[in-house]
Amino acid sequence: MLKSISGSFTGIRGCQQMLEVVANNLANVNTTAYKERTVSFQELPYRALAERRLPLSGGRVAVPLGGKGTVIGSIVPSQEGGPPVFTDYKLDLAIEGEGFFRVIREDGSYAYTRSGNFRPDAQGNIVLPGGERLDITLNQKGREGAVDLSSLVVTPEGRIMVREENGTNSSSEQGQEGVAPGTVELGSLKIYRFTNPQGLTGLGHNLFIPSANSGPPREGEAGEEGFGSIRQGFLESSNVDMGRQMAMLIRGQRSLQASARTLTAADELWALTLQMQSG
Repeated sequence: MLKSISGSFTGIRGCQQMLEVVANNLANVNTTAYKERTVSFQELPYRALAERRLPLSGGRVAVPLGGKGTVIGSIVPSQEGGPPVFTDYKLDLAIEGEGFFRVIREDGSYAYTRSGNFRPDAQGNIVLPGGERLDITLNQKGREGAVDLSSLVVTPEGRIMVREENGTNSSSEQGQEGVAPGTVELGSLKIYRFTNPQGLTGLGHNLFIPSANSGPPREGEAGEEGFGSIRQGFLESSNVDMGRQMAMLIRGQRSLQASARTLTAADELWALTLQMQSG
């Protein structure tokens, strides 16, 4: 009987954790580039049901086994891209296709994100709301500074163009498509892929770091084979599917009720057994 109570408890605990994941997904339905989490369960190791002093029919028989219950095996973020939303802000960037932006954290370590809601800080760096700085490869002109961020142009291939403050013409004289007069190329924005992006370790704030399951990052140019392209003035929205989440919510609720009912029945039978023994 105690085994039934223990198994029912694992079901209640697993369903409760599943509902917590669903609640977090629904709470982040409007979060930029949020990745929906999915829950998978796995059964616990089996144990022998046979006990001492029980009669056997003779011969070699297989020991009957009973389950110990369930446990959450993994909570995996879905790396399916969310639909792009037009914002018309020059520092809003979205990746269409596979890939992540790389940002530099305060301790100097790298993190990866699909969230492209960048803003300038007091030092002129392009940062996320949490202060993580976008990792950009700058050329000599970009390292010299003195640029006007209001004229920033990021091409689908990740080339970063900006107007010089002194107004001199440079790349515009070469007739580059989509580049306004008086602009120069400052550098490029690389994007990164992983063999198994579902294996990335989440840090919160839409940040991920590599793990043994994800594999190391692979750097590439936007638009290359296997890498997505960059859209300026757009943000990737959350990929949470409301219909799927409501189905998970109902399934988790019903499973929780069933496990609770099993626990109640096992408790009642245990109480009845104790009364019979005491009588």
